[in-house]
Formats: sequence, C-alpha cells, structure tokens
Amino acid sequence: MKFSLKNVLIIVMVICMLPITLLASCGESGSNAGYNDTEDYEHTLSSKEIADSLWAATYDPGTTAETYVPGGAEEVDYEGYKFTFLNTAEQYLMYNYIDPELTGDVLDDTCYERNIVVEDKFNIEISEEQQPFEKLATFAKNLILNDEDVYDAMYIPTSHLTPIISENLFYDLMEIEELHMEQIWWDQPLITRNIIEDRLFYATSDLHLMAFEGVWCMYFNENMMKELNLELPYQMALDGKWTFDQLKQYCSAAANLNGDATWNFDPYGNVRYGMVDFGNSLYSAYSMGAVFASRDENGRYQFTADTDQHFLSVWESLINFYGPQNGLQLIANGEDLATDGYFTVFMADRAMFLHAELKGATMLREWSGDFGLLPEPKYDENQENYESIVFFECPAFCIPTTNTNLERTGTIVDYLTYESYKELLPRYYDIHVSLKALGKQESIDVLKLIRGTRGAEPSFFYAWTDDLSTELRRLAGSNEFSLASAMQTYKDAVISRINATYDTYPALRHAGD
Repeated sequence: MKFSLKNVLIIVMVICMLPITLLASCGESGSNAGYNDTEDYEHTLSSKEIADSLWAATYDPGTTAETYVPGGAEEVDYEGYKFTFLNTAEQYLMYNYIDPELTGDVLDDTCYERNIVVEDKFNIEISEEQQPFEKLATFAKNLILNDEDVYDAMYIPTSHLTPIISENLFYDLMEIEELHMEQIWWDQPLITRNIIEDRLFYATSDLHLMAFEGVWCMYFNENMMKELNLELPYQMALDGKWTFDQLKQYCSAAANLNGDATWNFDPYGNVRYGMVDFGNSLYSAYSMGAVFASRDENGRYQFTADTDQHFLSVWESLINFYGPQNGLQLIANGEDLATDGYFTVFMADRAMFLHAELKGATMLREWSGDFGLLPEPKYDENQENYESIVFFECPAFCIPTTNTNLERTGTIVDYLTYESYKELLPRYYDIHVSLKALGKQESIDVLKLIRGTRGAEPSFFYAWTDDLSTELRRLAGSNEFSLASAMQTYKDAVISRINATYDTYPALRHAGD
C-alpha cells in the first residue's frame, strides 16, 4: 500500500508545485508571455464553439466538478481491497500511466496524489499491470474466457476491443448505476456516438490521458510564416475561418525545391514542403465533416458515404491534395523521431505544418524553433464546427465479465474519473501542455477550442469500414479518383458489419445476468 498520510503529502505537493504556480501567475513577464511577439493578436474567443459549447468549457472544470458528491462514497469502506487495472504499456510516446510513482514530474505526482485521495476515501489500494499494446486485447480475452478474475477494470485499445465485444466478455456500462456516464467528467462526444441499441461497452475520460494526447491537430512553424510574410493564423482559427483552402494556400506558399531536382524526400536535401504527416487522410476527412455512417431518424447508424455528396467532395479534395507530387505535403515515416519521421522533418524546418497528435506539444517543447497550434481545418466556412478527432486506437475503459462486484467497481472508477477531471486535467492543461509545451497564449486559446470539439466516428471504433478506409487512403496517395468504384466494391461489406453489430448488441450479457 502507498504511504497515505494524505495531509502531509498534500503539503509536500503544494511546496513542490509552488515555483510552477508562480510561473503560471506571472507569465506576462516571463519567457512564456504570449503577446510579446504577436502584438496584433486580438485575444477574442469569438468562435461559436467556445461561446456556446458546454463541452468546450471543460478545460476549466472547477465549478462543475465541485457540484458532484458521489452517492454513498462517504460511508464506503472496502477494507483494504486491492483494485487492479489492466493497462497498456507505453505506446506512441503518450502518457499512459494510471498508477505512477511519485517522481517530481507534474503528471506523475498529480496522478499519485489523486490515487491517494481515492485510496483513503474507500480504504483500498490502487494498482495497475501493463501489457504490450499489440498483445493487450488477446491477453485480456484469454483471461476472461478462462474465467480468471484478475482485473477489476481494463483499458484496451478500441480498435482491438470492439471485435471481441460480441463474445460477451464485457459488461454494459450503462447498466451500472454507480457509473455516472451522463456526467461531464466522462467524454460525452465519444460516449454519445458510441452508444448502440442503448448499450455502451467502453468509454474514455481523463482517468487515462491517451484519450486527450491522441487528439489530432496541426502545428505550424512561426518563423517560416514570418519569413514568408504570412499572417499567423491563430485568430483565423478562433474566428472559425481556418479552412482547407486556407491550409492549401499556406502550403503552396511554403513549398520550394530549394535547388533540389525533385520533390522526393532526402534527409540531406533542401526541399521544403507545405505539410508533413504520415498519411492519415482519414482524420482530415473527419475534420471536414465527411463521415461514413450517420444516424437515421430512429438513431440507428446507416452507411451513407456512397450517396453523401459532401463526403465525395471532401475525398476528391483530399485526392487532389495528397496525390500530386508538388511539395504541398509529404507522407513521411510514422516513426516519430526516425531520420525520415514526420516530427524530424518538421523540426528540421523542412515543412511549414505538422499534422500530428496533441502529444506533439510535449515532444516539440525542447525544439529550438517557435511553433503554434491549430485545429484541423474545416472544409469551408459553411461548416458549423471544427471536428477534432481522437485516434481510433485510443485505450478505453471497460469492465470484464469476470468482475464479481460491479457496485464496488463503478463507485471507485467513477470517483477516480471525477478526481481526474477536477484535479488532473487542470494540471495537465495548465502546466504539462500549456505552459511547458505551447507557451504562447494564442496556442493555449486554440487548445481550448480543440478540447471542446473532440470526437470520433463510430465507423473507426467498430471497424465497420476498415477495408474501405484503406482503399480511400490508397486512392488519395496515388491520385486516383475512383471513388464510385470503391464505394460499390465495399458497400455491402460495410452494411453487413453494421447490421451484425445491431444484431449482436441486444443479446449481449447484462449486468444482472
């Protein structure tokens, strides 16, 4: 059991955090002051998303979180029970820990203190055991099939989890009354999109930060923009005017052979590109409002991509952007820091934009260059909201059917989630990302916008469109406009998978079975 003299530890934590807190309150005179080098920045959060969206406000959870009192939590004593999570080992250089040691790192220490609070409240011990990312789902499946009650809760990548839900291995979270799934400390945009037949077998929240670090966004090279006399696009984004056409214009201004013979990438060459990523045009399509499946009037998902003119127009635009070898973009190695990796290309001043996950903010904080943050662009200004997609291998919380005490599990996990939202998220937001990594107030304001528009398309999580998605990405990379043929080839398979999900879900195991 961890050392749990809570009051002493809290005092120590406050003392340890004091210099950072002072830095945050004195930012205008320090190196992280945001407006010194962009005097024309208006600092007006005028976009409709920030003004109107409840979810967009969750970067500042104080008042909402304080209103929650977990039912019966003050009276519960679990008599030293060891509550164990199955979790993924580190993957994609994102923060993956649930139960870290006290190390002096802001996130480690805040997670540690959060666990101390919950352990003391319920008289429990919290622990986690990790398995390699790619082996995690198979490991969990074998345990459950062998009826081994080892883990109270699990975090499994959604892309690996959904195929085994149909084998009756997880409980419906909506049936566990101690889990307040309707509350804001759970990721509502993902939850509402992933409820099928009023059932939900996995969810995400700030208890596991990969759901935040895995949201896709864009970084840009400020110095390069200034050299080219281009407007820094912060206010454009906050005004809701950051669009795909704007991205293309900026990329066109940046693309330059610089004396090289071709646009082919050479680590020792001079070509400068508009944007670098590793080929996830699927994410760009989602950000521009192109989805494979939509709910009908009865709330049931239907495959609509083949008849949705907006979907087809978005993908034609992506093929035009990704296909030609004209320097507007470079598909680089997906290994983050490889010699030809997408982060390496950006940090070598070889591209104006980097298309990557939010984890990039911390990866870039030691870079000597100046960078800014943007959401992925809208298709055009007629699109009402930005759409910031969470990567579809995001680990999600689920409860195995070997668990014999759902009331205890629901009580503990919901309170851990609440404490994460109330205490961990502000620390992560204000220090780990904002001050340490982003540094400039302009980027911090954009981060609020990204946080408020996170979501994901169920087609990715439920693997309805895997083969069609692969084909569309191939078309984009090879400059082929065979969209109608691709739809015709894969349509029946997509519809069959959607129907199979709807046929399976009502018959899956209930919490009381």
